[in-house]
Amino acid sequence: RKNIVKKALELFEEVAENKEDYKKFYEQFGKNLKLAMHEDSVNRKKLSDFLRFYTSESTEEQVALKEYIARMKEGQKSIYYITGENKEQVTNSAFVERVRKRGFEVVYMVDPIDEYCVQQLKEYDGHKLMAITKEGLELPEDEDTKKKFEEDKAKFEGLCSTMKDILDKKVEKVSVSKRLETSPCCIVTGEHGWSANMERIM
Repeated sequence: RKNIVKKALELFEEVAENKEDYKKFYEQFGKNLKLAMHEDSVNRKKLSDFLRFYTSESTEEQVALKEYIARMKEGQKSIYYITGENKEQVTNSAFVERVRKRGFEVVYMVDPIDEYCVQQLKEYDGHKLMAITKEGLELPEDEDTKKKFEEDKAKFEGLCSTMKDILDKKVEKVSVSKRLETSPCCIVTGEHGWSANMERIM
């Protein structure tokens, strides 16, 4: 089995050298590669090189994570991603507003199996994968921006407290958000819990 897997990985690498050939291959076997990410811990790092995703900068053609990294902004440490039902939904999601306005590319994971795949893909090439729909999202920012956010937090503390009292057990907490630009609010899931998309799938 070990030799068969090794040979298969070598063949994948060979096919990946030709973009058009790999595109056809990935259309047929992309789901299998993502499933392998979930099941094959030994070859996970190697398999991650073969994954392809749409992004906010590449909505018509799927790209490798190494291409995303090559385009990362100076000071960016994480790979930002969002999971969802389809490209249109994630493109118009409130969660991508600020990330995109700040010029950061977002990986669109719109295949149901991506939810399982990303559970095993914690980082790629030294960059942590960060879900922009979950708690703990941190964008690089200067001291003035940090200071203004702390002022806003203090300013709206009473409002957040009142909203939490009204919503009671329907939410864990209410807080001022760093991730919105035009939308009034969004529901964020816990950093280590299921995403809303995973809840939908299940």
